[in-house]
Amino acid sequence: MKVMSEELNTAVNLKQLLGLDKVAKLLDVSKREVQRLIATQELPKPIKIGRLSKLTVGEVEAFIEKLKQRRNSKEKIVE
Repeated sequence: MKVMSEELNTAVNLKQLLGLDKVAKLLDVSKREVQRLIATQELPKPIKIGRLSKLTVGEVEAFIEKLKQRRNSKEKIVE
């Protein structure tokens, strides 16, 4: 998680664009998993620049927050 916080801290603002490889690195998953998350609409459709696909830092942060909320709601049910 240290890598993720360093990467996000270097973002000038939430609109900075990240390639799918960078998103995968931040989430500690494969690029294919990021593509699957996009296909299942868990991550938003990327911005296309030519053949490149990009997501904003804000979109990645929103996805992480959604995962945290999902985790927290499951924890409350178990307790």
